[in-house]
Amino acid sequence: MGPGACRWSLLGLIVLQPLWFGWLAPPELVPAWMAIAIMGLPLLGLLPFVWGLRKNALVVAGCLLLVHFCLAVSEAWANPAARVPAVIQVVLIGIYFTAMSSLRFGRTDER
Repeated sequence: MGPGACRWSLLGLIVLQPLWFGWLAPPELVPAWMAIAIMGLPLLGLLPFVWGLRKNALVVAGCLLLVHFCLAVSEAWANPAARVPAVIQVVLIGIYFTAMSSLRFGRTDER
């Protein structure tokens, strides 16, 4: 997997959030727009930086995706209506982390 997988998996996660919370399995306790905003806007804000493969943005996005991963696993376990989008989210996050681990950043100092 190359760096393009980080880009495309994050883009897939951004597209998945409104589909999941707005159409496939809307939340019961909060309005759908609020769930979409809380889950999708931070990812959308990081997209330009991840698209440029900036190392700091990849790490920050990875930390944010850990929260998304935990939510997806708990939703897949507890909510049958949300199982399919939750499993899709887990797979996309797995792709992101696998692709991120394959990136190599050169050192700036020569020894």
